[in-house]
Amino acid sequence: MQPRASVSSEFISGQDKEEMLSYAYSVLDGYFNRPSDNNSEIPKFIDYDHLFITFLNNNSVRCSMGAGVQPMSPARLKNNIEHATTRCIKDDRFGGVTKEEEIDDTVIVFSFLVNKTPISGGLSALTREIELGVHGVEIVNGGRNAFFKESVAISKNYDHTKMFERLCRKAELGEDCINDPQTIVYRYDTYTFMGDRAGKITDLYRYNTQIAAEDINQEYLNDRIKLSVGWFKNNVNPQTGLLEYMYYPSDDRYSTDNNHVRQIATAWSVAKLRNYFSDRSLDGIVNSSLDHYLQFLKCEREGKRTSYCFAEIDGSAKLAYNAFLIFLLLESPDYPNSQMLLAQIARGIVSQQQEDGSYNTYFNSTQNSGQDYYPGEAVFALMKLYQKTENKNYLESVQKAFPYYRNYWRENKNTAFIPWHSQAYRILYEETKDPEVADFIFEMNDWIVQNHQTLQSPYGDLIGGMPRGQERNSTSSYMEGLTSAHVVAQLAGDKNRVRKYGDAIKRGIRFILLTQYTPENSFYVPNQDRAVGGFRSSLANNSQRIDFVQHAVFALLDALETGVFSN
Repeated sequence: MQPRASVSSEFISGQDKEEMLSYAYSVLDGYFNRPSDNNSEIPKFIDYDHLFITFLNNNSVRCSMGAGVQPMSPARLKNNIEHATTRCIKDDRFGGVTKEEEIDDTVIVFSFLVNKTPISGGLSALTREIELGVHGVEIVNGGRNAFFKESVAISKNYDHTKMFERLCRKAELGEDCINDPQTIVYRYDTYTFMGDRAGKITDLYRYNTQIAAEDINQEYLNDRIKLSVGWFKNNVNPQTGLLEYMYYPSDDRYSTDNNHVRQIATAWSVAKLRNYFSDRSLDGIVNSSLDHYLQFLKCEREGKRTSYCFAEIDGSAKLAYNAFLIFLLLESPDYPNSQMLLAQIARGIVSQQQEDGSYNTYFNSTQNSGQDYYPGEAVFALMKLYQKTENKNYLESVQKAFPYYRNYWRENKNTAFIPWHSQAYRILYEETKDPEVADFIFEMNDWIVQNHQTLQSPYGDLIGGMPRGQERNSTSSYMEGLTSAHVVAQLAGDKNRVRKYGDAIKRGIRFILLTQYTPENSFYVPNQDRAVGGFRSSLANNSQRIDFVQHAVFALLDALETGVFSN
């Protein structure tokens, strides 16, 4: 059975939402003996199972309570609103009970649980039938039961396993109660909206504010890109001057993990933003990253002359280090000796090229992993540098590599390969107008759109995401490739592909924007300064990693360049 995505927006009319909101505020005011209007025309017959009320103040959760079980009657909804609102006022779990001085700025969230449906089977069946952030859940065992609204999995960043462990604990059952044959699991569809005293009402889906593709324009994209600047500034390690690698907003903590390729790549995106917005306050991140990673350069010499250089970090000399140092230095022309360093590091990439056109992916090593990533990054770096220097060695290296990697992909089709090679070959096509290059770009991007972008889903916010069935942050990488394909289609006069790629970009960018924390959708995280502007792993996993933001920033900048949102 296909689970329902959510309750239709027609479940409650706009006028009914206004009346319910007005009545909840009258209950709130009345509790503090303020004048209140209790004459709201509350709808008498709305078919729902449970109602929860949440207060937000200063963009933070202040309380969240259910109405409890109420008998069916024409006054049920009115009684539920009064009961849940009053209980919420007294809820002391989120910084103490609600105080009178807060209530003028209190935003009220209504969450309806409807269509109660039993779900049978173990955890794998529950994972298929219950969509995190969309469905509410109830477990019942003997005389014990417990609910989670759809928002709990999102605000706490629970996967299915953790959600059911915590729900079992809430019901005062063992953490593995989900495996008890006596445990009954119910799924609820949900309908959630929030409103303020001015009467502004916003529907929430997956506890997120929604975006229509037609509402996105160039200015909107620019504003969202600017939000990411703040995220970078607020997530710097004060001891190292480098970016914190991964942040967990629900726990307000950083990971101790790190990845050097992603650190250099993300510093490149920061440098790009610095130049795009003329924001010199980002110099510290850029220069600290360059200072740190250039100390790992090792250079091979021919007599008195440096032949080429490469970075070796923790005993590993990845081709990707050279590629991303080139990108970073290209955005940092004022860095000392940048031109000399660019030439030495680029010669390092060229030195790794074999007779068949392929590149060794590690220096001074037989290890040759990373084939779907590192060579694409390398040829893109060489083409970017060729644009600046017109050094034919870089162009010729990429031209030599092109047939090899075209054949490689045709025999090993995968999504990871496509974005970097598409961006590299876009420049190659711009410089050479070779139709074989354009054809291969189209071949790859036709394949990825047809097979890996979500075009239909019972969960509307997943549409446009990639890869299909596992929609997540990698959508940004694929958009980087698609925007390059769109540019080539324009240059080649291929109107059908211009339209097809443009539509795919619009869908994908909308999905990416839904994963970004903004001041409006971050109300449940404890430290919004650290979260806002960053991009999440997926719509149901709010972890933020530097490369999620790096790729999203470039995808949005590239989308601006295509102009697909200018109409």
